[in-house]
Amino acid sequence: MERIVVIGANHAGTAAINTILDNYKDNKVVIFDSNDNISFLGCGMALWIGDQIHSSEGLFYCSKDIFEKKGAKVYMETKVERIDYDKKVVFAEGKYGQRYQQEYDKLILATGSLPISPDIEGKELDNVQFVKLFQNAKDVIDKLHNNSLKDIVVVGAGYIGVELAEAFRRVGKNVTLIDNMHTCLSSYYDQEFSDIMSENLSSHGIQLVYNEIVTKLEGNGKVEKVVTDKNEYHADMVVLGIGFKPNNQLGKEDLELFCNGAFLVDKRQQTSRPDVYAIGDCATVFDNSIQKTNYIALATNAVRSGIVAAHNVCGTPLESIGVQGPMESASGI
Repeated sequence: MERIVVIGANHAGTAAINTILDNYKDNKVVIFDSNDNISFLGCGMALWIGDQIHSSEGLFYCSKDIFEKKGAKVYMETKVERIDYDKKVVFAEGKYGQRYQQEYDKLILATGSLPISPDIEGKELDNVQFVKLFQNAKDVIDKLHNNSLKDIVVVGAGYIGVELAEAFRRVGKNVTLIDNMHTCLSSYYDQEFSDIMSENLSSHGIQLVYNEIVTKLEGNGKVEKVVTDKNEYHADMVVLGIGFKPNNQLGKEDLELFCNGAFLVDKRQQTSRPDVYAIGDCATVFDNSIQKTNYIALATNAVRSGIVAAHNVCGTPLESIGVQGPMESASGI
């Protein structure tokens, strides 16, 4: 029996955990997650914010109860503080100060990604929002019920920014979309295609602001204005969607990293330490289009990486066939 510890239980972690519990029932699986929910489909947030779906109920597909019924030990709202990779021990602290030391034979890091927080004045003002977790989306939706909140500025015109701009406009808000590039979706499409999206956004009443850099946010307690290097824009809410970075806090000193800080893994999701695997947004992928290691943070890739890692952790050799898709990158500031 192997003692398998999984840190993180969103898409990649959930895929790995279910694969182990469903196919390798003799192992002891221990799960740590700092959040209070599992498997939130963040890609559906814009549908929820835009009132295309009327609740968050359908945005979850797994839970603590499901894992526990299959035999796992699950610690929610429990933050892993450090890992002793030499002694193979995970140190964690629960919501109410409980402390845990968990030994492992195999470790799966599914720590995901973190939203990029720009170094600009005023980002601590009220109604300056990130939209990453379930709690972020709920907070935004609760605030949208305030009729005095009329003007929303979305910073970053990548996939997330464009979807959120559409969602806010769908519920009747005045929306300004700002990006430092010359068009929206600039990291994903040639301009002949991104121009079509720009035209679509503009035709639905979204103000497009390209080639401008946000320099600060202003307001008295609450955000009131977005200042760029060229103009100023009134804002009752500002959503920062400028990109994500791999969450490598638990291994950046102990594991080999990719150029952007992601855990460098092989096609079996194995890190530079043989008993440690990394999956999802915290890890690299093999990019078939360039035949090299790359970083492509997508839910589909996360799920596949979780399945691959789970089989290898449990002794069944399995290599990823590689992926192809647009590279996630920061934009907007």
